[in-house]
Amino acid sequence: MRNRYCKEFGFDSRGIKTRLQLIGLGDADLELCDTLQKQVIIPNIDEIIEQFYVYMLNQPEMLLHLDNKKLIDNLKKTQTNYLLSLGKGFNSADYFEERLRVGLAHAKVRIPPFLYICAYRRLTQLIYEFFPENIKNNNELQQQLYMFVAKITALDMSLAIETYHHTQLNKLEISLETLRQEENHLRHLAETDLLTGVPNYAHVVAILDRSIANAHRDNEPLCVMMADIDFFKQVNDSYGHLTGDSVLREVSKRLRAALRDLDVIGRYGGEEFLVIFTNTHIDTAYEVAERTRKHICESPINLQERSIDISISLGLCGLHQDDDINAIIERADRAMYLAKNAGRNCSKVCTPDAIRR
Repeated sequence: MRNRYCKEFGFDSRGIKTRLQLIGLGDADLELCDTLQKQVIIPNIDEIIEQFYVYMLNQPEMLLHLDNKKLIDNLKKTQTNYLLSLGKGFNSADYFEERLRVGLAHAKVRIPPFLYICAYRRLTQLIYEFFPENIKNNNELQQQLYMFVAKITALDMSLAIETYHHTQLNKLEISLETLRQEENHLRHLAETDLLTGVPNYAHVVAILDRSIANAHRDNEPLCVMMADIDFFKQVNDSYGHLTGDSVLREVSKRLRAALRDLDVIGRYGGEEFLVIFTNTHIDTAYEVAERTRKHICESPINLQERSIDISISLGLCGLHQDDDINAIIERADRAMYLAKNAGRNCSKVCTPDAIRR
């Protein structure tokens, strides 16, 4: 993409014009650029580069980043091309694009901004030192060129610093996104039952607590269901705990498949699961419970050439006006045990004074 960095940094024609106005560069400076190139830079380019790197290599801070001859040779070539293009067409998108590239290159190799600025100061000083006698003897022209060099290097530095800032922001955004992903992953691990993949006890109870508060606030119905796998101890005793774990995973999978998208299921403990029906009346919750129960027991669980028949007992209750989390869980648990006592593989609904259905 042509001038991709100009687009990325917002330097369209208006952005370029605004930056040039801030620096104080105008059409009259184009002629000064031509004079600077022809009378100062081009005739002295090799000497300027040589003296510039003598300075650079005598600075301990610089030596930390200029650690091999090949790198220095490449930088000298890059610096030569940079100086030979200094100021040429400064009002064009191509000039801005190239200066942004220079800044990105320095940011990529982690040259600190303060070193970049110090190096620019020395480069500017060298350009002044190589003004020929005819310029030094023309006070007006000399002052104009001083001002032009100050402005054009200010433009180049501003574009370079722009890229440093942008690069750091990108790194921060990437770091923040990585932290967010790690945080989400850790939260998921902390809230999820590792065996079944559903919310664990602490998480599902916290969800229920919030759901109760919301239901009371909004005057909406809420139901809770306790589900317990029938004869699960016999599965563990007969086939071992690994098979029992597989049964738990399959039952959890079937529960999720039969429940509605808005229903919340969590592992309450052992072979018990807790289901939250938000904004749901008890009759509807019972219908969902029966559909779920039938889905669980309609086909055996096949594990390593074993076929294990499974059923569940379900206890339901609706939220009452004065209920807290302990009260509603206690009633759902009581209804579930009444389902057990009624022969298992059935659903029971708890009312304040009686069990119906």
